[in-house]
Amino acid sequence: EPCLFGWKKGGKHNWYSDRKQTTIWEFDRPKKSETHPTAKPVGLIAYPIKNSSMSNCIVLDPFGGSGSTLIACEQTGRICYTIELDEKFADVIVNRYIEQAGSAENVFVERDGVKIPYAELTGEVKGNE
Repeated sequence: EPCLFGWKKGGKHNWYSDRKQTTIWEFDRPKKSETHPTAKPVGLIAYPIKNSSMSNCIVLDPFGGSGSTLIACEQTGRICYTIELDEKFADVIVNRYIEQAGSAENVFVERDGVKIPYAELTGEVKGNE
């Protein structure tokens, strides 16, 4: 699977890992995902993120899919901006993130520039979940 990353023209490119890595990476993945047809293992996404960014750096994923990049960023201390046009997969991303985080307490959805607590969207009220 290709994984692309880049930097601004004229910008400095930094490498934060050792120089002994190859361009072929092997990671286990489930044979089939119940929630997304091309779900990627979080470790597969975390690997290049750690190589090419520091903690608190921004990572852009314009094809959110199953949310692997969002979770990898959370686990490695990066800030993830992700976009998913398909509502079904946007739900997959949010639910997978909540499962990983253990709670929806600090989960928000931004809609038309308004930050909405996820619990308000699902009708969940603390203590009645």
